[in-house]
Amino acid sequence: MKVLKSENFRFIALLTIISALVYLPLINNFGYTHDDWYLMYAAKVKGASIFHTVFSEDRPLRAFVLEPAYLLFGENALFYNLSAYFFRLLSGIGFLWTTQLLWAKQRQATLWMALLFLVYPGFLSQPNGIDYQSQMVALAAATFSLALTLKSLLASNVFVRSGYLIVSALLAWLYLGLVEYFIGIEVLRFLLIFTFALRKKDNFLKKVKWGFLQSLPVLLVPLPFIFWRFFLFDSERGATNIGAQLSGFAESPLLMGVTWIINLAHDAIKTLFLAWGVPLSQLAFGMRIKETIVGFSLGIIVVALVIGVFFFLRKSGLQEDEALIEDNRWQKEALWLGFLTLIAGLLPITLVNRSVIFPSHSRYTLAASIGVAFILVAIAYYFTNKKVRTAVLASLIFIATLTHHANAVSFAQERDSLQDFWWQVSWRIPHIAQETTLIANYPVSAIEEEYFVWGPASQIYYPEGISKNRVRPGVYALVLTHDTMLNIFAQQPQPSRGRRGTVIFPDYQELLIVTQPTLNSCVHIIDGSQPEYSQWENDRIMQVGAYSDVEHILTDAETHVPPEIVFGVEPAHDWCYIYQKATLARQTGDWNLVASLDQQASSQGDAPKDPIEWMPFIQAAVMLGDGERAQEIKSYIKKEDFVIQQACEILLEMELTPEMRALSESIYCVHE
Repeated sequence: MKVLKSENFRFIALLTIISALVYLPLINNFGYTHDDWYLMYAAKVKGASIFHTVFSEDRPLRAFVLEPAYLLFGENALFYNLSAYFFRLLSGIGFLWTTQLLWAKQRQATLWMALLFLVYPGFLSQPNGIDYQSQMVALAAATFSLALTLKSLLASNVFVRSGYLIVSALLAWLYLGLVEYFIGIEVLRFLLIFTFALRKKDNFLKKVKWGFLQSLPVLLVPLPFIFWRFFLFDSERGATNIGAQLSGFAESPLLMGVTWIINLAHDAIKTLFLAWGVPLSQLAFGMRIKETIVGFSLGIIVVALVIGVFFFLRKSGLQEDEALIEDNRWQKEALWLGFLTLIAGLLPITLVNRSVIFPSHSRYTLAASIGVAFILVAIAYYFTNKKVRTAVLASLIFIATLTHHANAVSFAQERDSLQDFWWQVSWRIPHIAQETTLIANYPVSAIEEEYFVWGPASQIYYPEGISKNRVRPGVYALVLTHDTMLNIFAQQPQPSRGRRGTVIFPDYQELLIVTQPTLNSCVHIIDGSQPEYSQWENDRIMQVGAYSDVEHILTDAETHVPPEIVFGVEPAHDWCYIYQKATLARQTGDWNLVASLDQQASSQGDAPKDPIEWMPFIQAAVMLGDGERAQEIKSYIKKEDFVIQQACEILLEMELTPEMRALSESIYCVHE
């Protein structure tokens, strides 16, 4: 009971409840995304130990996070996301501990800082719990490492102090080994020590001497890591090879120096100010009314809870030291600490020529978000009116809550659309020939890397891989860039390429195009010998559609069912199921089955929202001599000139009886 009534327990309980309301409501709706596809496929094929190979080229310590995580959680994305949330919460608790040690009398202000840090809206990869497991572990280790450093300064016993320093150093090496660009946090560690030094009543030289002496043991943290990273470890990835990234500075120091200063200023503005508006504008305005109402409701609940708890804490005796507020000494400390931490947190990103971009590169704001919390709370406390101050800080928390809800909705929509996409593919394609190269078009998420496509495809069709010695998926993929299109047109040979222990052999001459133009469309398999396109189809898909070969689809093979743990429960057999089975029957020449599926759809009241999906049923009606049905379908698409033109061209290329050819021409080839 004494623990339950303690102030620290109440603070931690508040952080837990608020973070749960912000991060957990849709957590069961997140699935594999981005780099998860190749990570989880590699582990599926070769087991958890493969992570040592995967991360050996740049961040080998990450294997010691993901290997036990995979052994514990397997392929279930929910458990990874719950674990990522747990470590995110731990980072908030560690940050609260750090700030309370730094400003012991400012209990309310430090609690506000911890809240803002914990729900900071500039970091948008929280729902990517598999790949970002390491970042969350690193952030928790970093904040507790800082707190232990401060505890060592306050300890009077040399053995206790040594113990704090040793554990602090171990945690620091852990977080730097996991995320090297967090090294700016080490600048904050020295700043904290010198903050304590400047508070002493000695003269300035003695303060500096004390700070320097206290900092010497702390040098055991960054110096060994820097020595290892620069001189011993050879990163194979250009993005994490520090020497390669800094080579541009040696060639043109003045130009690169100015560029770095400008980019650093831009990133600082984004991280400190724009993070509270840009992600919200990118994500929230695309939500449906129901989702918007839920987001606003969550924001109101979170704000009401925070304000209520602060009111209760004040009534229970938690009062600021008003004298300390008036001389705003702590605010000045928070401002300069915050500014320098902001710069130090972003500088490693700038020096390797990366930049903060919402939402794709929001991870680069994590270390700097510590400084953001310092700065914003310090500024808010310049409002002497408590109600105004509370309103400002509560508004920031409301914005953060709504942003994270919108972000969660976006991740959930991506998960749903991808799962639906690949279930439809499994209905249409019993099996894909080995070493086929896929080109795909998703309706919601962009395809930034090849494994965004071959990852889910291989989970379904080649879950064991095709090589005993390495991770080699059974199908490959290409991202449809401008260069890819040129190589397809030229039919250029494509060399093999690998990524983190996985090797693929994409081939421009062995293509199969799988596309879903919109969420209202079904998945379309493009047959290059008879391409048919939705009016909403991607222009690039239409330009290369003729190179798609449906012979890569093994129609006589046993149907491969997507694993439920990755792709969820099989969707209802609505129109898209009927359409996929009809196009599969069309490929095998079973026109009677296509007509039967047409009748089934009519009896169920199912019909396409994308007019091009009438095509197999038009063809079946014509092939079977059912002119009445062919005319009926024409009435459904009579205003769709793009579709009717394609129908005319496709029907005239088919082997029809003279009667049906004449009927087809009269229905689909005569302009009304």
